[in-house]
Amino acid sequence: MAELSLAEQRYARKRAEILAAASDVFTTHGYLGASMDAVATAAGASKRTVYQYFADKEELFSSVVLDAVDRGYEFFRPHILALADADADDLIEAFRRHARLTISGIMAPQVLRMRRLVMAEADRFPEIGREYYERSWVRTLDLLARTLARLDERGLLKIPNPERAAYMFTWLVVSMPLQRTAFMGNAAMYTQAELDDIADEAVRVFLAAH
Repeated sequence: MAELSLAEQRYARKRAEILAAASDVFTTHGYLGASMDAVATAAGASKRTVYQYFADKEELFSSVVLDAVDRGYEFFRPHILALADADADDLIEAFRRHARLTISGIMAPQVLRMRRLVMAEADRFPEIGREYYERSWVRTLDLLARTLARLDERGLLKIPNPERAAYMFTWLVVSMPLQRTAFMGNAAMYTQAELDDIADEAVRVFLAAH
């Protein structure tokens, strides 16, 4: 792949700065409460500069959401793929590492704020909500299902339905803290030790079944 020119690097860097600023503005004030002026101020740029990168607030909102989703997927992707190559002696620990990474990643404050934002705007922007769901949950669960199928092929687990197993494993890990914070907000956040304990217990239950 050819290296980016200096101009392309500057463009990408400024775009990333605007997206980061817009993410903070949208997740703090919501879609209706956000403005291009506020984004420009947060990004340390002029409003004209923001409009050079994004045609309007809706395009910026869509870009913020999908950028967050894609970065999240790329973060989890190598860890899920590595799970497929775990040795028999390391299988339990490999699942624990993945479960702890999953629960910590999904329960990160910025991720929770983005999730709440997309859910709140799902009726206004159903296509963005669909893209969020498909490029986060669907894509990640599909990759995990293929990983579980590989472990089944290697004889390390018995997974008759990898797609369902991927879904159930993920919800064993995240459902308790995710549901609690969905209704009770940040005041209901778990400590890291509590999240690790939930992740480990989810692994124990899942592996006992498979």
